[in-house]
Amino acid sequence: MKNLWRQLKSLMQGLCLLLLALGFAACASQPSAPTGPIQVAQWETKALIRDLKANKSQSVDIDVMAVKNQRVRLDVTALMGFQVASLVMSPKEIAYIIYPEKRFYFGKSSEQAMNKIIGLPIHPMNLTYIAFDEPIRGTGWTCELGVTDGLISKCENQKRAIRVEWKDRTEGKKKVVITAPQFEMQWLFKSPQTEVQFKPETFTLKQPEGFKAIQIN
Repeated sequence: MKNLWRQLKSLMQGLCLLLLALGFAACASQPSAPTGPIQVAQWETKALIRDLKANKSQSVDIDVMAVKNQRVRLDVTALMGFQVASLVMSPKEIAYIIYPEKRFYFGKSSEQAMNKIIGLPIHPMNLTYIAFDEPIRGTGWTCELGVTDGLISKCENQKRAIRVEWKDRTEGKKKVVITAPQFEMQWLFKSPQTEVQFKPETFTLKQPEGFKAIQIN
């Protein structure tokens, strides 16, 4: 009887060790959220964009590739991978292609450029600040930090009635809601890929053959 008890005890100990090992392996296999400031990143995102004036909405995928405060590229696709737009920009310059219109825009990075693309009068670089969890920059903007996590939680421009809110953060994922008088965007971010190396041509757009070039002043 004692031998049987010792065997059972040994078996239970072995099972406990096995379960612990499996538990540690499972934890190790799960992707962890990046810690600390991010300087280079790539995000897979989805956005629901609503034109409140026309009562229309469109769901798109947006791939974001960015070097913090320097360069960013956004590739926008709709259902079945249909190309909608590509955009590259720096703090001073912007170029973007609207594929359905066969138009290539280039010029100064400004609020006017962003207003033409999605009807939102903010500087295009603010899209990267949103991705990097940084305050919106520009005249008239005020921002708040979250009480529990200390991260940016809301930015608002009362004069223009524009609001940006960061919500539902978990393991690097987040939801950003942008609202304006005639515009609403719900932007869902997956956890960023931070171990990425971009080629120089990533942040360059050329006028496609047969597309009309339009300079932005």
